[in-house]
Amino acid sequence: IRLPPFIRTLSAADGYANPAAFLGEESPLIASGTFRRSGLTANTELLTAAYRESWLAMRIVDMPSEDMTRGWYKLTTAMDDEDLRDLRRLEARHSVRQEITNAVRWARLYGGAVAVIVVRDGTGDLSAPLDPDDLAPGCFQGLLVLDRTQGVTPSPELVTDLDDPDFGEPAYYEADLETDGIRHVRIHHSRVLKFTGRELPRQEAVSESYWGASELEHIWDELQKRSVTSANIAQLLFQANITTLKMSDFGAVLVDGTPKQKQDLLSAMEQENRFRTSFGVQLLSKDDQLETHAYSFSGLSDIYEAFMMDMAGAAEIPATKLFGRSPQGFNASGESDLKNYAEMISGLQERMLRPALEKLLPVMAVSCWGFRPDDLDFVFEPIISPTPAERADLVDRLSSSVIAAFSAGLISRKEAVEELRSRGADLGVWGKLVNSD
Repeated sequence: IRLPPFIRTLSAADGYANPAAFLGEESPLIASGTFRRSGLTANTELLTAAYRESWLAMRIVDMPSEDMTRGWYKLTTAMDDEDLRDLRRLEARHSVRQEITNAVRWARLYGGAVAVIVVRDGTGDLSAPLDPDDLAPGCFQGLLVLDRTQGVTPSPELVTDLDDPDFGEPAYYEADLETDGIRHVRIHHSRVLKFTGRELPRQEAVSESYWGASELEHIWDELQKRSVTSANIAQLLFQANITTLKMSDFGAVLVDGTPKQKQDLLSAMEQENRFRTSFGVQLLSKDDQLETHAYSFSGLSDIYEAFMMDMAGAAEIPATKLFGRSPQGFNASGESDLKNYAEMISGLQERMLRPALEKLLPVMAVSCWGFRPDDLDFVFEPIISPTPAERADLVDRLSSSVIAAFSAGLISRKEAVEELRSRGADLGVWGKLVNSD
């Protein structure tokens, strides 16, 4: 349709961004913002400085890392107690738990780290695949932990074997090892325990060379806000009580006075400040006036508390644990917060520790026992232990139904003993029950 020339066509868009209604991003009434990539993970110097200088950043990195390995794991394989103790001694001799803790720690800080399985396999070729069944007793020599800042570079080649647990991950890792000198080596993925920081979308992970993001990246803004707030509150303490002295000729002396008059005035003020105490006497001229202004700190504790809660929420660590404080509020115990934290740690154990231990334990088993058991498996110990009363109640609830079924003749004594031993394994009870049939 042809419109007359005197009619203008206008276009309008209604929705979230509406300048006419002052809505959305175009509104001059509110400050609108957006999210941008900070690239903090790539700034290793800043991450290192934050970890070394900020106690809060260090706790956010270290605390979950140490809690993940504090409960450690428990083997469920059918081996004698002495054989299990031999494996623990091998593990302690090479500080396996501490090395894995460090690997998780640096992965959380820098976004990625590796622990290279060091074995005496007779070849010395780190680029060759590592098969535990080809190893000999006494082969395990420990772990070598390297974070991504130490020249560890995943190769662009990926694992293509669908049956390989590392399918889709880099097939090799290039690293600079310090032995007699700097030696550039190529390490097969079967010899590497890989730990990544916070998981990223696939495209982002590829751009990060298949590493993750630093745990400090997503909490950086909250960390800065809390640090600045704490520093400003401390600064206010030095201005809590400000004393002002009104002098009628002060401005005239500063503007029109000679250098000697100015110096005399400043010296007099310095002497007054030196001799002023809570029991002293302040001498003033006839027209001078001394006033004291006190600063009110009301509301600062609430503001500081809010920043603490935001910081704890961003770090996914309860404030009672992160800041070492007692629970707040009537009848507050902090049990629900600690339970949520324990569930988070359990999830991190499954994501970060299980793949590493499933690759490491067969090597340690062959080195310690000379073979790999077919039923080699493990479970993670809980990081929160029940109280004696809770433990007794749990044992009673787990056992009562079995005892009732046996008393009713529904199961045999052998079945009852096996069921009680199975249920009590995690609690450490009923392990010495013997079937008399």
